[in-house]
Amino acid sequence: MSGHARYTSDGDLGFQIAPMLDVIFVIMLFFMTLAGDKKVETQLKMTLPSSESSVDSTQDTPMEESIAIDDAGNITHNDEPVSGEELKKTFRSLKDQSKAEGDTPIIVTISAAPDTKWETIATVMNAMQAAKISNVSFAVAEEF
Repeated sequence: MSGHARYTSDGDLGFQIAPMLDVIFVIMLFFMTLAGDKKVETQLKMTLPSSESSVDSTQDTPMEESIAIDDAGNITHNDEPVSGEELKKTFRSLKDQSKAEGDTPIIVTISAAPDTKWETIATVMNAMQAAKISNVSFAVAEEF
C-alpha cells in the first residue's frame, strides 16, 4: 500500500449526541417563547347574586312557557288544551309582550310522551318559529 492510510467505514457511526442536543435546544426555545405569551387572568367579570331586590331583576327573569304533548297528539299550553293555530297566536302575543317589556327572553319547554309523533312536535316548533321564539328545551314527560 502506498503511504496513504485507507479508512474503511462500515456505515455504523453509533449514537450521535450532537443532533439530539440541537433538537432539545430547539424544543426548549419553542416552549420558552410560548410561555412568554401566556395571559394570566387576574379578575373575572361576573355579577354575584345579592339579597337585595333590584329594579332590573324583573327584566332578567325569562318568561317560561310549558307545552305538553300526550300520546294522542293533544297539545296543552300551561295546562290549557290548544290547537296548532291557537298556539301560533299565543306565541305571537307572548313575543309582543316580551318586546313591550324590553325583549324579555321567552323559554319554551316541550314535554312530550314517549310515543308522540314527530309531526305534533314539529307543529309546536313551527308555531315557535312563526313567532320568532328560538329558546326551546325538551323535557321527559313524567306521567300522562
